[in-house]
Amino acid sequence: MDNNVKSNTNFWTEINKNNIHVPYYQRDYAQGRCDGGRIDNIREVFVEELYQTITDPKKEKTCHLGLVFGSYDVAKNSFIAVDGQQRLTTVFLLHWYVAWHEGKLSDYEKTLKNFSWDTRGFSSQFVTLLFKIASGDNVSDAITTNKDYFSIWENDPTVKGMLIMLKEIETQYPKTEDGLCAKLFSNDCNIRYDILRLEKNSDGKTYLKMNSRGRSLTTFELFKSKFIDNYKPSFAAKFDTSWLDFMLAISNNENVDFADPDISYMNFINEYTYLILKSKDITDSDTYKEFIAAKLKGNQIDVPFISFEKYHSAFAGNIDCFSNFFDWIIDNYEKIKGIDKELGFKSEKKEWEFFLDKIIKSHNPTFYHRAKFISLFKYANLTKYDLVNEELYRKWNRVFRNLIENSDINASNFGDVCETVYKINNSDIYLYLYSGGELSSFNKEQVKEEKDKAKQILNENGNLRRYDDKYSWEDRIKEAESFAFFKGVIRFLFQDEKGEVDIDPETGIWNTRHFDKKWTTVQKYFDERGVKDEYKVSLTKSLVIQCVNWDEQLYDKQIFNPNASTWKWILCSSIWKAPIHHILFEDELSKISYTDSLSNDEANKYITPVLLSLPYEEFIYKEPTGRFRWKNGRLGYYKPWGHDAILFDWGDFQRNEILNEIIGHIDISNQKNNNKPYFFWGWNIDFNYLKDGNTYSFQWSYNNFVYLLEKNGDKKIKDESKTDNKEKLYCFNAVGVKDIIKQLDILIDTIGIVV
Repeated sequence: MDNNVKSNTNFWTEINKNNIHVPYYQRDYAQGRCDGGRIDNIREVFVEELYQTITDPKKEKTCHLGLVFGSYDVAKNSFIAVDGQQRLTTVFLLHWYVAWHEGKLSDYEKTLKNFSWDTRGFSSQFVTLLFKIASGDNVSDAITTNKDYFSIWENDPTVKGMLIMLKEIETQYPKTEDGLCAKLFSNDCNIRYDILRLEKNSDGKTYLKMNSRGRSLTTFELFKSKFIDNYKPSFAAKFDTSWLDFMLAISNNENVDFADPDISYMNFINEYTYLILKSKDITDSDTYKEFIAAKLKGNQIDVPFISFEKYHSAFAGNIDCFSNFFDWIIDNYEKIKGIDKELGFKSEKKEWEFFLDKIIKSHNPTFYHRAKFISLFKYANLTKYDLVNEELYRKWNRVFRNLIENSDINASNFGDVCETVYKINNSDIYLYLYSGGELSSFNKEQVKEEKDKAKQILNENGNLRRYDDKYSWEDRIKEAESFAFFKGVIRFLFQDEKGEVDIDPETGIWNTRHFDKKWTTVQKYFDERGVKDEYKVSLTKSLVIQCVNWDEQLYDKQIFNPNASTWKWILCSSIWKAPIHHILFEDELSKISYTDSLSNDEANKYITPVLLSLPYEEFIYKEPTGRFRWKNGRLGYYKPWGHDAILFDWGDFQRNEILNEIIGHIDISNQKNNNKPYFFWGWNIDFNYLKDGNTYSFQWSYNNFVYLLEKNGDKKIKDESKTDNKEKLYCFNAVGVKDIIKQLDILIDTIGIVV
């Protein structure tokens, strides 16, 4: 097979020399498909880049389409496109449209007719028809209203795709630019590609069968050819030896999304490229989207890819870094993976995932994986790509595991994270933190915690501080970080009730006795799911009893369920530091008393009634994602969605207690829970009351008024002209009323009629 490469040619040059045929065994034209997402975006970006290239006044911009390969039929003076027919078809349609739009189709018709889709009835006929289309204002109308056009052709996906692509080309045509024909129909046109020529007179079918991957060249292979041409040809050997061996090894696994090394190659390169761009402080948000859109999955092979110029902005002047990092990953992959698994947090919902595998193998890693990738890159760079020092990397991995796990990292702030990591100047992350090094883009509380822990782990000489004869403080801290649902957050173990580091005045370091006490307590109360079953109610009560500032602690709808995510937030929250400190210091929850900041009178008036009456089982077992909220002078428990709530008795508002007393005289079953005493859902409680054989409807409102209702549910009006509530409506204020049934009877007797 004679694989000669012809570099940097263009469509007009080639079609003047040879007919260009798309053979019968090729798939349909796919760049014109509509999917409402990825393909639409690719088509739009591709056409935009084509136009930008031919309208560049300085002729500096080049759109390189990558590698096209096929065979030449010398007898027929033809080039048969084995791979690249999608791109060639798009470029042909661009040439046709510009000539048609500028009224010069007849000037170029003879040459453009050298392009054809062979043996595909409808698509071949459609291409022939294009040269019969009269000029017009709308290309779709001009084609579909031609007398020789048949609507049945639209059942052919290639014809349909060509029509859609022509519409996109027309939409983006630069209205202020004239004379595009002269720029496009030229041997100097900068829309260029390379040709890989197969053996003479081969139609490519044999090559497709011989290809070890069973398909045509991939986007990665097209990228590789351009990469080698632009940079060091010596990299070619690595692409096809050590680098390929590595990609084959990790892709040949039944647990991955795909087993094609080329896809892994391309996805790794796209992730690396974006990482470098962000490290250079390129913050264009669209750049990220473009590289993600170019990531591959499944059997995508012939799709437009990102212009190599954009890759060049990452690789230029930094090419050795890419090679060194890739080699470093290969040399250290197993060690990195082993340490990451050793330190990885366990979860009952999701198995541990190796972040590097997700970067390389998956088309859709998370920002957690990407943040760990940038941290890995920085570590390799700081250590000058030496073999991994396991002790040093364990420190690095542990700190970034904690920071990334407990920071909200997303598309909008990932650039800041990259910039922060890139500024680190010490591969010993403990020493970096000990000396006050900045990590500003991560969660500030977690950064402070990591600094506090580093100062506890290291002594003044930079050595590991001993906890006892057997363990270091690093051992003890790592043990606590991996316990239950803590996942790196343990500041509640070494902070006092004010949220400050609990320092022993004698030793100048953490108060070991206090740390040990809290560590023992958390192991007693918590497991990976949250609060242990036997403490779900009592622990929640112990927290609520210490609530002293309802406006701050409850206004934003506080959750008190026993789930892991809820209690992780409570343990770390600034508004619950004092209650948590007290809980973790007591041997028994029953010893937790009202906070000292409330007098006994205040506690008896406000806290005790609520504490005794709260439906803990309701929100712990039945509505575990419900929320408490203090609003408009009412304490309520809200369902997860909507505004439905239980309003608790508070001061003069004793609705729940009174309704429970008269439950046998009224019908209210549709709004009460299943526990006794009952708690009633709703800011306003509707109920029916039977008197003298007649049924009357009432509403007990959150404002503590009881209203008589019409049959349609409206409040019954006494005097429309009045503005005062008691004068305008049939109602009474429930404050101080001891006999509610008597008041209901009085209200009914007032009107004297059945309502």
